[in-house]
Amino acid sequence: MKHLSPTALGLALVGVAIAYAQTSQPITPPSSGGYYGGGGYPVYSHSSTAAEGRLRGMGDLVRSSGQANLDNSAAAVNYTVARSNQIENRNQWTNTYFSMRETNRQARAAERGPRPSMEDLVRYAQVGKPKRLSPGEFDSVSGKIAWPMFLQTDKYADDRATLDQIFSTRASQGAIAPDDYSKARQTIDVMLGNLKKEIREIPPEQYMVAQKFLKSLNYEMVQPVG
Repeated sequence: MKHLSPTALGLALVGVAIAYAQTSQPITPPSSGGYYGGGGYPVYSHSSTAAEGRLRGMGDLVRSSGQANLDNSAAAVNYTVARSNQIENRNQWTNTYFSMRETNRQARAAERGPRPSMEDLVRYAQVGKPKRLSPGEFDSVSGKIAWPMFLQTDKYADDRATLDQIFSTRASQGAIAPDDYSKARQTIDVMLGNLKKEIREIPPEQYMVAQKFLKSLNYEMVQPVG
């Protein structure tokens, strides 16, 4: 067997080393996401190329955009539902309010009963107004007043004199002047007030006669003369 010289043997070993280096993969240091396989070398579950990194980044961006659109859509749906519920609640409150008003109106109308007719109103007005004095109590032609017994006392002398003059002037002139009308009304009010103060001191029938007489005398001022 022919032996190689030391120089040739060295060149052969260098060539083998170069060939091995050209055909073998580089050893990458382990990362936090890897693990060690057989022989102590790290094993990775993903590629670490620049192209794949860019693709993964683009995918994350698209996924984030889609999630944002989904969240915005959900928020819009929730707002629409809340707004619809608010409008429905307001409509229900409004309908309930007017329904209660109508129910209350109907109940009050039922309590009042039927509305009075025009004839009823006239009759009510006739009942509320005082009766006119009889010719024996008041002479509309001369204006002479026949005072009831209780109003003939000295306490009412000045008031009687004032009214006697006003009604006498009214009869002679055919009408009552505005100033005389106001003065007569005030005088009669004063007499009614004084009469009320004495309600415990006079018989009830005399009190009622005097009160009705003064109210009827007040009513005579707006009646035609003669």
